[in-house]
Amino acid sequence: MVNQVLGALDQAAVKYQVIDHPPVYTAEEADKYVQGYEFARTKNLFLKNSNGFYLVVIDENKRLDMKQLRQIVHGSRLKFASDADLTKYLGSYAGAVSPMNLINDQDHQVTVIFDQDVIDHHDQIGCHPNTNRQTVILPILGLLKLLKQWGNPVIKVQL
Repeated sequence: MVNQVLGALDQAAVKYQVIDHPPVYTAEEADKYVQGYEFARTKNLFLKNSNGFYLVVIDENKRLDMKQLRQIVHGSRLKFASDADLTKYLGSYAGAVSPMNLINDQDHQVTVIFDQDVIDHHDQIGCHPNTNRQTVILPILGLLKLLKQWGNPVIKVQL
């Protein structure tokens, strides 16, 4: 699955750097291994409600306003998706949730909610490539290009 992501980056001519590290389960843990690299550090939250599934990409230092997000997605109360949902829709597991998991969402059932601040204030972003043993640093615009190619709806909004 990692090779599939890196292959997609190569095919789309997106420049990237791969950093290998021990398994990490939080953005804070990952920070220990990527010190000295300049990129947006985000947390990726896989949520669901009666209307569907959402992957929220937000600055790691921000607190997500669930009430605001509920208004954005026009639906019922949001909650974290289950481990089974993570596997089914993203082909992933807790600790490896990433926008790059969307390469596995062949039916485009997950909507990406991308924090506009991340886009506006950073050129690069770090993401797990379907494993929490690596971080890929790539241009944010390259990631957005891939998400468009993969067919998932992307909502860019101030969170």
